[in-house]
Amino acid sequence: MASESDRQMAALRDTQTRLLQLLEGMAYCLDWKPDPSEWSARQIIYHLLDTPAGGLASVVKGMISGNVTEYDLWADMDNMTPERQTHDLEGVLREINGFFSTMEEALGAADGPDLSMVRAVVHNKTRGTDDERTVIEILHRGLCGHWAGHLDQLQGLRESLGV
Repeated sequence: MASESDRQMAALRDTQTRLLQLLEGMAYCLDWKPDPSEWSARQIIYHLLDTPAGGLASVVKGMISGNVTEYDLWADMDNMTPERQTHDLEGVLREINGFFSTMEEALGAADGPDLSMVRAVVHNKTRGTDDERTVIEILHRGLCGHWAGHLDQLQGLRESLGV
């Protein structure tokens, strides 16, 4: 029987595979938007990689190690910086793969703690709420909810571009 860590690792790898597949052939259009009010692929990617601040991977790693017991969450930030704006697709892919490596490392080290018992307080600054969440809840909401929704958004961009 697969452990919770194994199930989360499988979901993580599925998410990484889908993201990388969605970015195939998009090197020329990372900054294209169907409408000025919408996000480009680059904005979506950096929003995912760096929400919450520092990234979901560093939060999960910190929770598992016991170093993170609370963190702030700001919604709807694209997390763009002048440096990120200059990255070509290869540079973006390096950051994506670094994120997933950190997350795999964190989950790989999770043999000891029961991930459903490791908790942190999430200070949702946008909504003005504080909630206690387990690593499992954070991963599920993050990968199966938040990330999945934005991967669908990337799929829509691909379709609009005819890629």
